[in-house]
Amino acid sequence: MFRRNAAGDFSPVFLSARAAILPFARDRACLKRDKMHYSERMPTDRFTELAEVAGDRHGYFELVDSREIGYADNTIAQLARRGRIERVSQGVYRIPFLPAGRLGPYMAAALWPAGVRGVISRDSALDLWEVGDVNPAKIHITVPRAHRAQRSVPAAYVLHREDLAADEVTEIEGVPVVTLERAIRECHAAHLAADLLEQTIRHGREQGLLTAAQARRLATELGTDRVAVGRA
Repeated sequence: MFRRNAAGDFSPVFLSARAAILPFARDRACLKRDKMHYSERMPTDRFTELAEVAGDRHGYFELVDSREIGYADNTIAQLARRGRIERVSQGVYRIPFLPAGRLGPYMAAALWPAGVRGVISRDSALDLWEVGDVNPAKIHITVPRAHRAQRSVPAAYVLHREDLAADEVTEIEGVPVVTLERAIRECHAAHLAADLLEQTIRHGREQGLLTAAQARRLATELGTDRVAVGRA
């Protein structure tokens, strides 16, 4: 750097150490500030992404979901302690500001079995399909035969171990559930009243959830056609 001297000429001068590093210090300060802003934005961005995942599941998410987004398990635990999320069961959490709705408890039940996805079945499935006047006291969940729960089953759930065929399982707004035909057969085996079985078959046909062939077959095999005749 040059500076004009007393004679009016330009002569080189040496910068002080402080002056020399000042530009670099400013650059480092800006970099640090940018990093701080970046790190402050990232949790919000991640949480928004997590909320989007949970929004497709009636407010619920699993640790595997948060891990994929970039959350460490201990961070999720901290969020639960702070009240930003709620721990529902092992590895399952809920974001409180997302509405769970009528299907929320069924989604939580399907996520309860650790390691596998539960499928809503029996009269709980009939309630999901909204085809009859059933009012299940507990939520029935079907898991593969090989699955063994490593913890006590909550009092609100009934666990069944059966290997379901792929065409016996579907979803209702993201909740895994057995098909209506399968649910009706399960309820018949569990001795659901014949008039309720007849009602579910009739409503299922009226709502287009059963084909005419399926409805006739069920009515004949389960004997509900006689109930319909008596009702007429």
